[in-house]
Amino acid sequence: MSGWLRYLLLGLAVSLGLLALPAGPVRDSVIVVAGICAVVAIFVGVRRHQPVRRGPWYLMAAGVALWTGGDAAWAWLVHVAEVEPFPSVADVLYLLAYPLLAAALLMLGRRRGAPWNASAMLDALIVATIAGLVLWVAYIVPTWTDPEGSLQARLVGIAYPVADVMLVSQLVHLGGVRRGRTGPIRLLALAFIVMLVADVLFQASAYSAVLEDQIGLLDPLWTMIYVLWGAVAIHPSMADVGDAPSEVDTPLTIRRVLWLAVALLALPGVVIAETAAGVPVHIAAVSWAGVALVALVVARVVGMVRQMGEQARRLAELADTDFLTGQENARRFTERVADAVADEDGLHGTRRGAAVLVCAVERFTEINDTLGLRTGDELLRAVGTRLAVAVAEDGVVARLGGESFGVLLPGVGSGARAARRAEDVQRVFAEPFVLPELTVSVEMAIGIAVAPSDAGTAADLLQRADVALSAARGRGDRIARYAERMENGSALTPQLMSELPNAMVENQVVVHFQPQVELRTGQVVGVEALVRWQHPKHGLLGPAAFVPAAERTGLIRSLTLHVLDRSLAQAALWRAEGRDLTVSVNLSVRNLLDPDFVGDVRRALERHRVPAGSVELEITETMAMLDPNRSVEVLGALDALGVVLSVDDYGTGYSSLAYLQRLPVQRLKIDRSFVAGVLTDPASAVIVRSTVELARHLGLSVVAEGVEDDATLLALLDMRCLAAQGFGLGRPVDALEIPALIDRIEARVPGLVLGRLPMQRVG
Repeated sequence: MSGWLRYLLLGLAVSLGLLALPAGPVRDSVIVVAGICAVVAIFVGVRRHQPVRRGPWYLMAAGVALWTGGDAAWAWLVHVAEVEPFPSVADVLYLLAYPLLAAALLMLGRRRGAPWNASAMLDALIVATIAGLVLWVAYIVPTWTDPEGSLQARLVGIAYPVADVMLVSQLVHLGGVRRGRTGPIRLLALAFIVMLVADVLFQASAYSAVLEDQIGLLDPLWTMIYVLWGAVAIHPSMADVGDAPSEVDTPLTIRRVLWLAVALLALPGVVIAETAAGVPVHIAAVSWAGVALVALVVARVVGMVRQMGEQARRLAELADTDFLTGQENARRFTERVADAVADEDGLHGTRRGAAVLVCAVERFTEINDTLGLRTGDELLRAVGTRLAVAVAEDGVVARLGGESFGVLLPGVGSGARAARRAEDVQRVFAEPFVLPELTVSVEMAIGIAVAPSDAGTAADLLQRADVALSAARGRGDRIARYAERMENGSALTPQLMSELPNAMVENQVVVHFQPQVELRTGQVVGVEALVRWQHPKHGLLGPAAFVPAAERTGLIRSLTLHVLDRSLAQAALWRAEGRDLTVSVNLSVRNLLDPDFVGDVRRALERHRVPAGSVELEITETMAMLDPNRSVEVLGALDALGVVLSVDDYGTGYSSLAYLQRLPVQRLKIDRSFVAGVLTDPASAVIVRSTVELARHLGLSVVAEGVEDDATLLALLDMRCLAAQGFGLGRPVDALEIPALIDRIEARVPGLVLGRLPMQRVG
């Protein structure tokens, strides 16, 4: 049991035990000791819990000390001096305690530097007005008009109810500004409520013989007040009472509305009570209190109306805002698109036109799964900010959901202009995002739809931009404008994704292999594994039909492991037949960022008994740049395992040879877009030649993709490229056809190469 709870329970037991003691010095001494303990507890609590604001607690300690002094003075006067004067020094000490305790409550109800809560202050004044009216009628007027009392006695007599009103108002204020009702706040409120009850009953005893005869029953209440004050001070959460967040404005609730109604009923209630009691009605007091009360209630209602208006505005803002990025959401964006589509030229009555770009972060599912939801959220916020900067001139950005953002370009009515704006957007994402814990590079896919040519309504325009986005994800430049032919392919995607897991189990997902030829010898040294789906209904599907969607839905990890397993199984069979071929497998970014992937590869090699050096794992530049630090870590582990690492589609990403030398890769595969232009495009030829030379100096070998004819092959041979693959050498085929294809290549290409080698040596 915690110390504060033991203190509270012991104190309450002592309080109730007073009833067993006769009225006299022993009982009064216990009350004084309880007061002293409360003062000590407050100083101990301040020292132990170190509240940010100590002033309120010192004020409370001073008030409690004065109240205790009043009890001690009263006990001395009654039991030692054997007099009961009124007023006395005890009354002076009691009355001095009230403003200190009220000030402490006021300070605890407001954080330093925080604005005042106008609603809570108005509530406190309303309560003070009601309580003041009741006490005026019940105590103040009878005390002031008592012919037997001296002026001093009458002033002191009315000071007590005024002080009670002051405390009541501060209690209401404290209850209105605190967001949480913590243990210390409840104990503090209970202490002052008990104090007010005991005080009112004590004052009422002067007018009631019954209460005066039972006045000793109040002694446990005085002790309980001290115990509650001490328990508050030593409570572990004591420091939060004066430093906890407070309300800037008290929320509008049904209870508050009912409270205002009750406040207004207090005026007729006083009149009815006085009439029923047969005493003169205090018309003047009720009238003045009524004027004050109505003014305060009107001010409170005005504040409520203003608060309701602010809440309505805030709710409307929230209804239009994405909670994560703070940008507009899909609902508001749809409204804006509808307005833009319907906008007409006032002079000619024609539609101005508008373009919608639906932009999506590529491989965001992998980022979320491997780097965590927190990193994913930070990335989405950064993407939204960068998009807003990119189109700030005349565009509107909204988050449509997940990793998708919408960009509205009013007045952009041509596909060419929309495409140029999409390219501008992509360029701003060339620079990686520097997040708090890591650096992340992303690629944006963009689907374009233009009104009115592509659609005439907001719903159709957005749907067709989304269709274009699906098409863009399968393109090299990641940009596509809507076309009707896109509809059929995109409609098939959800069905394929639902079928893909079962298709892998049933071996419908197969692997074809494309030979890689060493140019100097004309020998086939390896094959690249390329996934296909032998669909029972749609026939043989290429990777573009399902791999991009698998990356978006998170199925790419199991798909990659399936291809790796099938490829290594086939490599083991070829080795048994005497063909030592390196098998290349393309990786997903999910694999690259997954620390468990190294273990997956190790287990696959052990399962199929294939040497690690016979396996080549291909990554893209974009994948390597997504999280460079983790990429280096995972690739380093794979390199230590002994597998060959290569960079696929080199030249299409954001990196450079200078950066890639930090990665433990051994091979570059030049993208087909450069290889295809070796003979016809001088720039492409220079790029390929320079890449081969620089890679050779860095200790990297080069494989050229997309070799379509012998002339291109010989040009690459002149550039001292290591190997090549492409339709001109051999198309991807089933594993059963590979031996025959290899024989045909090795029967034809060596002679072609040998005929060219003398020229190469002379050059």
